[in-house]
Amino acid sequence: MTISRTRRLWALVVAMPAFALAAACKSKEQPVAQQTPAPPPTFATTTTTLPPPTTMATPPPIWRAAHWGMTRKEVLAAFPGEAAKLATAASFTRPQPGSSLRPGSSDVGIPAYEAEGSRFRVLFGFEGDALNRIHLVATRAGAATCGDLEKSLTAQHAMPAQREKTGGSLRGDEITWTLPDQTITLACAGVASLGFQTVTLDYLAPAASVAKN
Repeated sequence: MTISRTRRLWALVVAMPAFALAAACKSKEQPVAQQTPAPPPTFATTTTTLPPPTTMATPPPIWRAAHWGMTRKEVLAAFPGEAAKLATAASFTRPQPGSSLRPGSSDVGIPAYEAEGSRFRVLFGFEGDALNRIHLVATRAGAATCGDLEKSLTAQHAMPAQREKTGGSLRGDEITWTLPDQTITLACAGVASLGFQTVTLDYLAPAASVAKN
């Protein structure tokens, strides 16, 4: 019985190193690395660049806030408290014989406007519903009215391109400045020394679109 117990003890002693070695080897085993999933495939994309939106540039003003092509409503809005819709159309000043100006009328105007020390009545002429003429007439032209306007316009636009004599028994002068986007015509007639004189100032759209009213 002693011999049997001794054998079992000896077998246990012999088996312990093998068990310890197996446990050590198992602890040294590396864990299985988890595989990182491959990134999804990328595809080339095409970017379409759209051109910037185009906007129509506002034409430069011709006289104060007015520019060619404005409608009646736009003219009235551009001169709040000044421009008004007339009950009946008013006629432009009758042109002198030999004048390059044409007769016409308008139902939109400014009753009183002061410039260069004088007071004017303003009428806005339209072709259809597009502004193409601005007509100013001095309500009480003085001896210096025509000369003052000519000096002011010359300072702004250089020397006039043309000066013509107009009228019959009542002689006058028509002075014209020709610019790329407008024609300015200053017409003076009468006898300034006697206090009898008419002075008109017209801003006209380029010849191709001048109203034939």
